[in-house]
Parts: sequence; structure tokens; C-alpha cells
Amino acid sequence: MQKKIKILIAAETVLTQYGFYAFSMQNLAEQAGVSIGTIYRYFESKETLLNELQKFISTESAEVIFKDWKTTLSNKEKYDLVWQNVFNFVIENPKRLSLLEMLHYVPNIDQTELTLFENKTFKLIIDFYQEGIDSERFVNWQLFALIAASLETAIALAKQVTKGRVVPEQSQLNQVRDASWHIIQNQHLNEQD
Repeated sequence: MQKKIKILIAAETVLTQYGFYAFSMQNLAEQAGVSIGTIYRYFESKETLLNELQKFISTESAEVIFKDWKTTLSNKEKYDLVWQNVFNFVIENPKRLSLLEMLHYVPNIDQTELTLFENKTFKLIIDFYQEGIDSERFVNWQLFALIAASLETAIALAKQVTKGRVVPEQSQLNQVRDASWHIIQNQHLNEQD
């Protein structure tokens, strides 16, 4: 494993254990099994490291979220696939999602690429929604309002499952997913996808 990747993985572990304000390069060096000097060889500052960590997590997350995405799928099949993958991602990685949310509030971090669906790594889903708006299949809302009303239901529901408040039943997951799909549909078109 490359040292840079090893440091990023260790940074994720340290941040989830200690939080941002207790995060130190010493803790990171111990977790990664490298010297502090080695960390600074790859990352010029703590802020640079955290920016790179966010990009690393986003890239890995996108690989999971877009698993099995094919251009030949219908729009509804693409939506169902991504919704389920997002749900599963949060169930399997609740600390990773919490870390992304934590990084959103860290001072001196590049906020332009910081949340789960807001960077070039997620261009497939951004384009999917924008094409839905442009073709009038989806309601003409702001892009991130559509995402909040639809895909973020997978995140919210998965969080409730991880907290033990909801027992995951696939039929209920399908109903929530389908309801969130229905919300973003332009009802003036009688087109079923």
C-alpha cells in the first residue's frame, strides 16, 4: 500500500476516534506507523491533508455508489440502483458519512468539494438529475433540492437503521425509494420511466 494512502486511511481512523479538534499529527503518525516528517512529505499542512482525505473518501464512495451503473439502464433503474447503493454505503460505513459531515464544518477546508454529492466525482448523478430537469421529466427545482428530496432519503433512512430506530425491511425500503422517485417526477408528463 502506498504511504500516502496509508496515511489517509489512518487519518480517517484518527478523525473518527478523536474528532477534528483532538486530531493531531502525532496521533496520525502513530496510527499510520510513520514519522511526522513522512506525513509532511506528502501533505504540506493539516488542511491539505484533510482536503486530500475528503477527495479520497469521495472517490472511494463514488465507486461503491455507482457500482453496476450502466448507461443502458432506464432512468428508474439507475435511480433505484444508486438509491440502494447509497443506503447500503451508509449502513456499511456510518462513520465515513459522519466524517464527511464533520469535515464540512472544519475551518480552512476547501468547502467547494466537500459533501457527498457536490463534486466532480459524482458527475454521473449530477448529470442524471440535470438531464431530468432539462428534459422536464423531473420537477424544475434547484438541483440540490431534487437530491435532498430523493437520494438523501436513502441517507436519512440508513442513519435511522444504524441508530436502531428502524428495522430494515426490503419492501419498506422499496416503498421509501419509490416515494422519493415519485416526488421528483414532473406530474404533467404521463411518461413512466
